[in-house]
Amino acid sequence: MLLKFARVWVGLVGIIALANAAQCFINKDYAKSNLYTLRPDEASPLLSRMFGFWTLLAGTIRLVFALGPCNKSIWLVTLLSFVLALLHFTSELFIYKTATLSFPTISPLLVSSISITWLIAVLPSLSLSEEQYKNKKI
Repeated sequence: MLLKFARVWVGLVGIIALANAAQCFINKDYAKSNLYTLRPDEASPLLSRMFGFWTLLAGTIRLVFALGPCNKSIWLVTLLSFVLALLHFTSELFIYKTATLSFPTISPLLVSSISITWLIAVLPSLSLSEEQYKNKKI
């Protein structure tokens, strides 16, 4: 049961990431106006597009996990995508001081922390094959 909820959670996070990536491509100043507000001079349209591609990649990885949660390699890459997001936003807030504590920075910290915890919790369930997963209520 925990794995099914994790699939839904990670799938929703993946869909939201794809929408967020679209914002980065539509609004050339997305990074400057929403994320790196303490040092907007360091954020450029190039950074917004790069952040958009990173978010697109992370969202795609998360959707792949939601579709096939029993693959340990996909699980690991998904986990690492959340760890990297957590490290990125934590470093921008507390080390580089380019961002403020606001919804656009707090939400990735919360989502990443919850997702990392949840993915670690479902690790024992990943030993099932895809067929066992489909036939079993876990």
